[in-house]
Amino acid sequence: MNDKMSLDEVHYIIGSVMEYGYESIDEAKEEPHEFNEGRKQAYYEVLDTIYSRLLACDQDPKEFGYSENWEKEFWSK
Repeated sequence: MNDKMSLDEVHYIIGSVMEYGYESIDEAKEEPHEFNEGRKQAYYEVLDTIYSRLLACDQDPKEFGYSENWEKEFWSK
């Protein structure tokens, strides 16, 4: 068993979290109640943490699927 993940696996994991995060935005718009808003906020927090850690490790977040203003969609109504 390999103890390290490949870069492709890291991209896959981050991409999956992003996909679910953006789905949570749509769900919060379609059914605006506290649960969906909380779920959207949780995904934002996770994605923001990953974004910050990528920067701290001198990685370009764009290479991991982050757009220039990725967080904007989480705050627009």
